[in-house]
Amino acid sequence: MAGERDGGWIMRLASTRTLRREIDEAVLAGRSIGDIETEVIAPCALDDDARAALWLYADACAARAADGHLRPITDANLTRPV
Repeated sequence: MAGERDGGWIMRLASTRTLRREIDEAVLAGRSIGDIETEVIAPCALDDDARAALWLYADACAARAADGHLRPITDANLTRPV
């Protein structure tokens, strides 16, 4: 797996779009926030702000899923930079 070394661990490099899709898939599969943190967010080479933003995204996805309102991300509903 491509990545950079951080304290002896290989850190995964992935785009925010990819990570949001993986979070959506994990939530839809019934994974807990702790599992998502451990399996999706923690292994990535992210700064603290990006890590916090993804954790908040995962928490919001879990809340929407609990209410039956989770809509997985697709390329069609992503906002692209101008």
